[in-house]
Amino acid sequence: MAQNLWGSMCIALAVMSGTMPLFAATTIDLDGPGWTFHATLDEITHEVSVPHCWPVMKGYEKYIGDAVYERNFEASAIEPGKTVRLRFDAVYYKSRVWLNGQDLGSHEGGYTPFEFDVTHVLKTGTNHLTVEVDNTPNLTSIPAIATAGHGGPNQPAYGTLNGEGIVGWMPYGGIVRPASLIVSDSVYLENMKVDAKPDLQARTAQITVRAVVKNAGNKETKAEVSGNIAGLVVKLPRVSLPAGGEREVSWTGTFREPHLWSVRDPFLYDATLAVGNESLHAKVGVREIRVQGTQLLLNGKAVHLFGANRVSEDPAEGLRESAAVVDRDLSDMLADNMRMMRIAHYPQAPELLDFADTHGMLIIAEVGNWNLGAWQMADPQVRKLWQAQMLEMMKQDWNHPSVIAWSMGNEFESATPQGIAWTRDMRAYTLGLDQTRLITFASRFTGYPEVKTGTDEASQYSDFVSVNIYGDYAKRLDRVHELWPDKPVFMTEFGHMGEPGLHDPERIADITEAVDAMKARSWMIGGSLWTWADYRSLHKGTPPDGIRKWGTVTFSREHRDSWIAVQKLFATELP
Repeated sequence: MAQNLWGSMCIALAVMSGTMPLFAATTIDLDGPGWTFHATLDEITHEVSVPHCWPVMKGYEKYIGDAVYERNFEASAIEPGKTVRLRFDAVYYKSRVWLNGQDLGSHEGGYTPFEFDVTHVLKTGTNHLTVEVDNTPNLTSIPAIATAGHGGPNQPAYGTLNGEGIVGWMPYGGIVRPASLIVSDSVYLENMKVDAKPDLQARTAQITVRAVVKNAGNKETKAEVSGNIAGLVVKLPRVSLPAGGEREVSWTGTFREPHLWSVRDPFLYDATLAVGNESLHAKVGVREIRVQGTQLLLNGKAVHLFGANRVSEDPAEGLRESAAVVDRDLSDMLADNMRMMRIAHYPQAPELLDFADTHGMLIIAEVGNWNLGAWQMADPQVRKLWQAQMLEMMKQDWNHPSVIAWSMGNEFESATPQGIAWTRDMRAYTLGLDQTRLITFASRFTGYPEVKTGTDEASQYSDFVSVNIYGDYAKRLDRVHELWPDKPVFMTEFGHMGEPGLHDPERIADITEAVDAMKARSWMIGGSLWTWADYRSLHKGTPPDGIRKWGTVTFSREHRDSWIAVQKLFATELP
């Protein structure tokens, strides 16, 4: 979907959002057994089940490179007036897809969905699907081999492909999330976005719903969109759709006495939009998120909450992250009073945001600008790629009330002219797509000597300043406040690495120092611990066993002493 279909949005910072839309069309599951996998550097073919991540396979734990997945499946004849889309919820990182020998196209980005129209490629009977996957990062991928602090394209990067490191987490190559065929009418809804503007004094909410209607047929047609949003009937005039074309439609209504979504009371409404026999459904929540001075307000109440970063992986499943894994991990985080977080450097599985919606968690969503250097952020292709991945993430996630802010990245060279320009430009790009959320990014350059005033660093373009700080917390937080005295501050990372056992007094002391410093400062809105759990990595400095030991729980999810300490330290009043 092109940006201009959404670029005209102008909604206030009061939002109505919800879960990932569910297609009402017939879905043919391509998951499970029946797939084969082989890395192009060996001759061995393995029978696997999709979703699949090859770094959890014996012998492929550190494999960086190209691999091929294949399978046969049966298909019935396509009824007249129907269209068929081949959908992948995520493939890490680059992929090219063939169906019955025909090249359907490629996709770059390891965490977001994409699809191809295969109506005229699918055969009655046996079909053969081939997916080539490459998890190799480079200096212009997203995430890239980090160069922040190294000066230029000819300078050494943080990570190389010789095992010293690539990005800070595992590049879990593979078809990492579900794959399916979607059979629908040729006229269908491609996406919907539901927003609201609550009036907290009048106890009303103005609802705006926007959707894209697509016509995959070869004839011009008319379509009528209708639905029900939080109990309000939606009915739009008929629209003309050219053959192979699409139209944006919108509707606005008002309802009284909305039941507000909050951390304390995460109430959700149903939202359904339909065209003909095809519909989209979401669970949505009405809530207002805004900044006032140095406060972050949720429905007019000040937010002071804590959370943790969580690397998206399971020891057995890798990045696949079944619903059971997400429920297990997020339930443990919730029990540890982790409720507000920049949870990771990349888009999350829909199941994770569904959990956050239904359990009252606040999430800062981020696309993988991870430690980009100035020259990378000035590169037109890097900018274009980041924008494409940001759009895909937003389209997947903008109906989640738990998502309160979009992040422009993590620890990029934000004290350079290029980093400042990046943040200014990507803020404008993001707000052109969605004005219902706040903008921030995770900075590590606020304490650098060249940052003498707030205009010397890109946090000037953040609605609230997010900082990654390790040690000397009180002094470094006070420096951030000196630079931006009128902005709230959130600590996106803090913590202590190195104690592998279950007894971790040094980690407890570090976390205690950080939380005490945050609680003593009224302009601090909270902090997100690095990390909830230990995680795998190829990054430089990782111990020989491949596990970076930053967590309050181990890689196998055993509680350390710090888990109990965090439960007490993070306890706070819920807004």
